[in-house]
Amino acid sequence: MDEKKSLYDFLTNKKVVKISTIIAFTMAISLLFIGYYIAATYGTTGYNLFDNYISDQGSIKYTPFPYMRTIANVSSGPFFIPFCLYMRKEFLIQTSDEKVRQINIGFLGFLSFFLGMFCTGLITEDVNIRIHSLLAVFAIAFAFIGCTSYGLLIVKQDTEVPKGVGYFMILFSPLIAILAIIGFPTRIFYEWVFLFSIWGSLIVCSIFLLKKE
Repeated sequence: MDEKKSLYDFLTNKKVVKISTIIAFTMAISLLFIGYYIAATYGTTGYNLFDNYISDQGSIKYTPFPYMRTIANVSSGPFFIPFCLYMRKEFLIQTSDEKVRQINIGFLGFLSFFLGMFCTGLITEDVNIRIHSLLAVFAIAFAFIGCTSYGLLIVKQDTEVPKGVGYFMILFSPLIAILAIIGFPTRIFYEWVFLFSIWGSLIVCSIFLLKKE
């Protein structure tokens, strides 16, 4: 029990969380763009964000180096865990006791999202496209759960995170879904928009939660 508490205390230490969060987002975002550059520049199909899924960076059909998704998702995934734990810890402190279930749902949503992203790095399109697609849907679904749960919490409770961020977290998923159904400019484009909206929300949350002394 003491060992588990010591590990939890280490993973939720503010300095550890800051460093791991910076590493996680730096790796995830930079490697995504490096993978995009390789596929768009050296691939044979004209890879672009309007016609290609992010997952296509893990297929030899679209890029000469289909291992970038594996490198990006597997290497960055574990570094997101401390922030997930810290966000839960801070929201438990900053909100009322009856919100514990909602906080746990948000925590499990984001933890499952990053687990799903990690697994999509292990099982890329070239490994097994059906399983990869299921894992991608799994990740998207839990990201929606995490964003909605924490978004509602931020809006209804007084937390360090501005309420405008909470409204964004609640509304961007259904808005993106509507735009994807409309399909302008393309449906695939909104997968990219969805991912950057999640990352943007979490980056802003991290700034406000980690600045508190």
